[in-house]
Amino acid sequence: MSLIRFEIRYADGKKEVANVDGERALIGNGAHCDIRLPLDQAASEHVAVEVVGGTVRLETKAFDPPATINGMPFTNMPISPDVPLKIGSTRIFITIGELALDGGPVLQKKAEQTSPLMKLLAVGVLFAGAFMLLSGDDAGTGEAPSQAIDLFTQTPATCPQATPDQALALANDKFDIAQGKRERSPFAPKDGVQAVELYKVAAACFRVGADPRSADEADQAAQQLSTSLTQDFRARRVRIEHMLAVGDYEIARHDVQILRSLTEGKSGAYVQWLQQQNTMLKQRSKQ
Repeated sequence: MSLIRFEIRYADGKKEVANVDGERALIGNGAHCDIRLPLDQAASEHVAVEVVGGTVRLETKAFDPPATINGMPFTNMPISPDVPLKIGSTRIFITIGELALDGGPVLQKKAEQTSPLMKLLAVGVLFAGAFMLLSGDDAGTGEAPSQAIDLFTQTPATCPQATPDQALALANDKFDIAQGKRERSPFAPKDGVQAVELYKVAAACFRVGADPRSADEADQAAQQLSTSLTQDFRARRVRIEHMLAVGDYEIARHDVQILRSLTEGKSGAYVQWLQQQNTMLKQRSKQ
């Protein structure tokens, strides 16, 4: 079984070490996060960590304060064991390994320096992510359709219950389900899309039930999550074409699968293109 080791160094000199079993982990101040940071140091969900092909990849989920690698903000890129992830004034070194037969960790040693391949890949991904952030538009090789896709419905949500008591009961149910799906969204993107719609219904029902404070909370949760998923969608859309162009098919396939999950139930030229790329990349992986 895989294991991810986090060495957390705080500005006051305090140091902590945490191990997470599996190939994915979430860093933030939320109670559901695997690595919890102080409220003033991180957002509820700040950085998602995933082991892909023996490499640790980081994905930014929040931008205040910016998460940085070597002083540079990023959206999605690999990191080596000797380079810290920095969130606010906190530095985090991440090492991957596996569990021994006795249950104890067997960790990879920190490399003396970042490999040239890792540096080249990091620069390429950082360039693509920076271009997306600066332009605010999709970019790429021109091979993919430029179809605009709305991940979320634009029709205002309504509450199917008309009486206040029933509306409040439904609102709480929808909100709780949305919270659960939001927690799973870093690893099941379609759950995030569904959570946004559930939050909107919950907000509408809270208003029918005369609970404006809870309605505002649900609306805010929907807005924050939809913004995060939209930014992730745009970043991956840019990066897929870059990775296809440079021949990094493993990362391209990973991103295609995530975008297919985000666009599940959608139609159009870009969705068809994703399906074609998925088929092509599966065939390549078998060769």
